[in-house]
Amino acid sequence: MSERVELELALPKNTYDALKQAAERKQKSEAELAIEAIEAYVKPPAAADPLVGLFADEPELIDQIMRDIMEARETTPLRAKD
Repeated sequence: MSERVELELALPKNTYDALKQAAERKQKSEAELAIEAIEAYVKPPAAADPLVGLFADEPELIDQIMRDIMEARETTPLRAKD
């Protein structure tokens, strides 16, 4: 088990009320929910998807691809007719 450190927090009443309501909905204690929130906040961000932004420098190419897709949608039926 990891070492524990006790911390006393002073929260605004409305923040505590929101924490209490969320903890009740999740059937957890306020402390458990606060720990989860802090851990989520300090966790390093997930690695970015390498495909995001791949065509950032090619807006004309993406425009042409989208035009081709939309033309194909207009001229090609999505379902085979019986």
